[in-house]
Amino acid sequence: MKKAFYVFVFLIFVFMIAFVVVRNSEIKEQNLSNNEVIQENQEEGGEEQAKFALLDGRQCFSYAHEVSPEEPYTVNEFLDITITGNEVKGTKSGTQSGPDMTNGYQGNISGTVQGENINAIYSYIIEGSEGKEAEIYRTSLTGLEKLRYPLIESGDELVPDTSKEFSIMSYARVPCEASN
Repeated sequence: MKKAFYVFVFLIFVFMIAFVVVRNSEIKEQNLSNNEVIQENQEEGGEEQAKFALLDGRQCFSYAHEVSPEEPYTVNEFLDITITGNEVKGTKSGTQSGPDMTNGYQGNISGTVQGENINAIYSYIIEGSEGKEAEIYRTSLTGLEKLRYPLIESGDELVPDTSKEFSIMSYARVPCEASN
């Protein structure tokens, strides 16, 4: 009788552990589907990196820059993209103001996901003029980082000069506004 009791308790314990493991797996899948942070163990400077996943669905990001001695312009941008497979489509709008100009800009962005990067073309209108710019984004802990290279003309668009140093513009993940 005692032996049967211990077997019963052992089986209950095994079922409880199995339940916890299955439940944790379901929670992890749910978090991934809600575009939560994915922890990646990468040896980059000896630090563990955490990056957002570029999963299918709508995702929004915001960038803000205040005036500084190096950059005398205030900039606010909003990026609203939808990822389907490795295809990216969406919009980007923003404003910039400084000592000698103030303007707004808006346009469409389209491109592809390649690993943790998005390579995109931003087709925009600024002060009534149309333009195109190739852009490179990569995932980060807070959302996306735009790799801001010096631009050079190539045909009818501006492209990053990847032979030069770049600065980083950090876009924070933000809730997307409801669609009309």
